[in-house]
Amino acid sequence: MVDLWVRVSSGIVKHGFVIEYRDLEPPRTGIFDGLRITIDPDVGFEMQCFLLLHLFGHSVQWVAPSLAEKVGELRDTSDRSRFMRVLHDYEFEAARFGMQLMRERGVTGLDQWYSDFVGTDWRYVERFYETERIPPWTECIVNGCSLIQPAPIPPLALRQVDVRFAF
Repeated sequence: MVDLWVRVSSGIVKHGFVIEYRDLEPPRTGIFDGLRITIDPDVGFEMQCFLLLHLFGHSVQWVAPSLAEKVGELRDTSDRSRFMRVLHDYEFEAARFGMQLMRERGVTGLDQWYSDFVGTDWRYVERFYETERIPPWTECIVNGCSLIQPAPIPPLALRQVDVRFAF
C-alpha cells in the first residue's frame, strides 16, 4: 500500500492537484474542491489510499470541461430512480479515472483490491440513499467484483468548485 500511495500521490500532483491532510468534521473522511484533495489523517491507511484514488476521479469529473454536462445531470435530476442511475454512473466513472491513474503510475497487482473497494463504496452510498443513514462500512463489504476498466483522463481546467466530500 505504501508503494501505491507514493505513486498515486505523485501522479495526482503531476495532474496539478494539491494533496493535504486536515482534521475533518465527522462523518467526512475526505474532501475535494477542484484544486485540492484533503484526507482526514484519522482514517486508516488503506482507506486513505482508496480515498485518494476515488477523490481524484471525482476531481477530474468536476474540472474536465468535457464532463460538465454529466456533472450538471447529477445536480439537476429530481426523479429518485433516475438520480440513483446517474449517481451510479458518476461513481463508477470516477473509479475508472482512478484506475487510469494507477495505470499511468505503473501500479499493478491491485486491480481486484481497488475494484472491490469501489463495489463496497457503491453499496455504502446506495444504502445511505435508501435509508438516509450512514451504514456501517463493514456491512457493505463486497469481494470478487468485476474489474474496473480504466478510462482516459480528459484534459483538465483546474478551478475552484463547491466542496464535495466523502463520508
